[in-house]
Amino acid sequence: MKQLPPTGRWIAFVAVLSACSSEDNAPSQNLAAVPNVVSLTATEYAFQAPDTIPAGWTTLRMANRGQEIHYGHIVRLDPGKTVQELVEAYAEAIRTSGPRPKWVTRFGGPGGAFPGDSSSVTQYLEPGSYVWICPIEDNSGTPHFSKGEFKPFVIRAGDGVVAESAARPEASLVVRLMDFSFALDSVVPAGRHTVRVENAGMEPHDLVVLKLAPGTTVADLMAVMNPERARRPGQAAEPPPPPESLPTGAGGIAAIAPGMESFFEANLSPGEYVLVCMATAPDGRSHIEHGMIKQIRIH
Repeated sequence: MKQLPPTGRWIAFVAVLSACSSEDNAPSQNLAAVPNVVSLTATEYAFQAPDTIPAGWTTLRMANRGQEIHYGHIVRLDPGKTVQELVEAYAEAIRTSGPRPKWVTRFGGPGGAFPGDSSSVTQYLEPGSYVWICPIEDNSGTPHFSKGEFKPFVIRAGDGVVAESAARPEASLVVRLMDFSFALDSVVPAGRHTVRVENAGMEPHDLVVLKLAPGTTVADLMAVMNPERARRPGQAAEPPPPPESLPTGAGGIAAIAPGMESFFEANLSPGEYVLVCMATAPDGRSHIEHGMIKQIRIH
């Protein structure tokens, strides 16, 4: 597993795929329902992805073919709003640490991936108008979507098969996102898990899972991982931490709206981990600054 680079604050290495097998030539009505699979590619600064996607349970796979970290976040626009309005309003909210536009719904998607790597999630897609955006910021705090890394697309009514509840992945571990905390099983065993992430809060939340390097503490990570770092003069000027102190990514999801759920797979080896939410609250403080960072031990 690659280490989190000093400027990487949106890390999520995830892969999930629910699969099944059936006898050759079996009638289609006997096939078990599985999620649809959609692939997209991120580069500097653009997405290559389908213009339309069928609704229903879907595994979204993003391949990073660029030289920087990229992120496949989905947002849904209210009727009457344009993509240009989204880009301008969202960028201004980031620049000022202001409230995100209320007519934009955070709709999950794959988290961050290093150059040459990929990430994926499985979630239910509802019909509507959406936009892929990469919210990764450069050192000055400018998001990639302001540089052109966005792509509108439409989710159309599906064929009924992947919409079935049978296509929903079965989870071995559940993480509930609150305002501003995490709730999960008290004992998490090592091994491969299908993780269901539920937003039980009133604000959008995401999840980044990191394995701590030996000797590193949660306090060490709070400033480094703060998504508002570029807008905090005391933090922005601090030198990056030494590479040996950086955590490694273990999975996660992009921000989801209240009431939503998303799934990812993670192979968790024994050790100390940290759960982090990289969102920013309407008051301009990051969820990390509100205390949404939690250390757990994998046995």
